[in-house]
Amino acid sequence: MKKLFFALAAVATLAACESDDNGKRPVGPGDFTQEDSKVYVDVTATGWENCNAWAWTDGGENYTGGESATWPGLALETTEVIDGVTYYVWTAPAKVDGQEIGFIANNGTEQTVDLKITPNSADGVFVKLVSKNEADGKWLASINGAEVEIPEEKPVEEPVMVLGDHTWGVIGSFNSWGADVAMTISGNTATATITVDANAEFKVRADGGWDHSYGFAATEEMATAPVNGTEFPATYNGSNIVVAEAGEYEVAFTIDGENETFKITKK
Repeated sequence: MKKLFFALAAVATLAACESDDNGKRPVGPGDFTQEDSKVYVDVTATGWENCNAWAWTDGGENYTGGESATWPGLALETTEVIDGVTYYVWTAPAKVDGQEIGFIANNGTEQTVDLKITPNSADGVFVKLVSKNEADGKWLASINGAEVEIPEEKPVEEPVMVLGDHTWGVIGSFNSWGADVAMTISGNTATATITVDANAEFKVRADGGWDHSYGFAATEEMATAPVNGTEFPATYNGSNIVVAEAGEYEVAFTIDGENETFKITKK
């Protein structure tokens, strides 16, 4: 009887292992336990061939590169196939376990809207990109099956800025959105010279931060920012200025009373 009991126990154990070891894992929070806090990103709808993670706290700490982090963040080289879906996987640091953090998935060109996720060691966070937001072309996503709602944007009240009360710099893809290229102030105009590749994007900002930045706002008359020395409005917290041709450009930013303008000239 003892031999029969042990034989049956061994068969049951083997059957359990075979049942679990089928290459599949539950897709959803609460269905499995793992030691690490993992974020699974499904970019099937996008056609992307790579994925990066950019994660941060409201306090300014970056978890995908730290103090030296530069856009587009950490390349996700690990993938897992779950129920036939390939996920890019980001393993969050232990210190964010159970904390809400900001998260963006991107491929270096396109990106999601700013997301809020809460990694934890008990459940995986599943981020699925679903469609583009018509307003800004960024991807909307669902988090653990619940689609993220985009809050209605409130009009930004532009402050009255005095050029000489701030330091000014140019920042963009040409320097990996890293340290600003300092601008020189003369009168009511700040200028700097930048060297860029084709299709570079950049903005001008004050004091090396994002509280006050200026970019471009497309209109029916002006779909793209001119880079031929034509003066055009500088938009507070506007979109990135795009330069189609590679080369050296002088960026002039002027504040004349309450009006702000750009003049960008290829040298």
